[in-house]
Amino acid sequence: MNFRDLGELMVTTLRNPAQGVAVLRGLDLSMAERWMVLGVAVCLSTLLAGIARVMFPPMSQDALTAILSVPMSLAVLQLGAMVISAIAITVIGRAFGGQGAFDDAVLLIGWVELILVGLQAVQLVAMLLFPGTASLMSIIAFAISVYLTIAMTKALHGFQSTAKVALGFIGSVFLLGFVLSIIAAAFGILPEVAP
Repeated sequence: MNFRDLGELMVTTLRNPAQGVAVLRGLDLSMAERWMVLGVAVCLSTLLAGIARVMFPPMSQDALTAILSVPMSLAVLQLGAMVISAIAITVIGRAFGGQGAFDDAVLLIGWVELILVGLQAVQLVAMLLFPGTASLMSIIAFAISVYLTIAMTKALHGFQSTAKVALGFIGSVFLLGFVLSIIAAAFGILPEVAP
């Protein structure tokens, strides 16, 4: 698969996530190759985040910002979040009668992250050329991330209802956010809140 094929697969995934899932499954990648997709996505995302941090230094410096400014910490956190996402998509989907497997979830999470890396690169260029568009690009990237995660989870597990998958996704995000906030509070890495 070359860069042109990757571009076509990206467009296919954005237009029809279910077809994108079918193409990804059809590649018949080994588990090591699926982990490699995840690793490449994390490395590229961390690299772009580092470039963005050098070009646009953060205004404030709290404990969370300090941790995320270290490339290795950021990479480990991203990888951990992606693995947790793959586990959650598999376990929660199967709990509701889905047929998806963890190895496919790893591949799909890695692929979604690679698409987001492409958007991250576009956002970086847009911030240079049109500084006022940074917030808009962040909103677009977030919306595409949610859309792809819900649509590809639906295709992964063979679910019929997008609304039910969306509700399950929202509930899982809130639950995970609650658990992570407790962990962050325990380690004292919550961002500071201005009075």
